[in-house]
Amino acid sequence: MSVVESVVETAAEAWDDTVAFLASPRGQDVRRKVAAVVIVATPLVTDLPVLRRTLVGRALRYAAIGALMIKGAEWLRDWEPHGSTVSRPAGR
Repeated sequence: MSVVESVVETAAEAWDDTVAFLASPRGQDVRRKVAAVVIVATPLVTDLPVLRRTLVGRALRYAAIGALMIKGAEWLRDWEPHGSTVSRPAGR
């Protein structure tokens, strides 16, 4: 087996292991934590002066703000009030 085939095979095995881990309960916890860090860090990183001075940095900032707005709207659209304490009128 050549070196290239060995690298490709190792990468494929690593990918399969990664997917299996991310599908597990512990992987789900890791995904939630990483997502929270990215959500919090994105506005902070895009506010760095070195990024604000460049065209690419400004574009990244606008894209980040737009993405957060879209995700917020998707969350609001998909939100289901499980166990809501709001009383509903009779007959509904």
